[in-house]
Amino acid sequence: MRTFLIAASALLSACALAPLAAAQTPVQPIDLLLTSATVVDVEKGTTTPDQLVAVRGGDIVAVGPEGEAGRYQAARTQDLGDRYVMPGLWDMHVHFGGGEALIEENAELMPLFVVNGVVAVRDAAGDLAQQVLDWRASPPTADAPRIFTSGPKIEGIAPVWKGVIETGSEADVDAALDRLQALRVDFVKITDNT
Repeated sequence: MRTFLIAASALLSACALAPLAAAQTPVQPIDLLLTSATVVDVEKGTTTPDQLVAVRGGDIVAVGPEGEAGRYQAARTQDLGDRYVMPGLWDMHVHFGGGEALIEENAELMPLFVVNGVVAVRDAAGDLAQQVLDWRASPPTADAPRIFTSGPKIEGIAPVWKGVIETGSEADVDAALDRLQALRVDFVKITDNT
């Protein structure tokens, strides 16, 4: 009987402690904890105040109530003072044209995109300087959006615009695509100038 009571007591103790152990979530190491954020949910069209955003290695790993801040061990914490946090915007149609003559002006635009919430841009062809293509891997400023570009666009005979690849036959188009592939463009833009 004594053995039974000891075993039953141990079992009851284990059952009583199990929910406590399960309720304690291990602290997660993160790089950055943003607190006092008002999160914009663009799908629902709502804002939620008093939120936290946990970031690790450049990725958002959690968004939730500020009361959950104890779940994270942050290398750095930033109080946003109820500022808004929203998904980054994309500008889906920009032109970094002008070749070498406008390279400095194009570089100066980079921080303006980011300060207005634009984290990526889609350059839709032009007479690009090589630097613009290089900016995809090595941006001209620390606060530059990510760039996706078509490089020069493919166009027909006697093109109107500068910086295009003129084509008049299937062989020309094949050669143009090979050239664009060598430039490692992100997409291809084709227009008809007639």
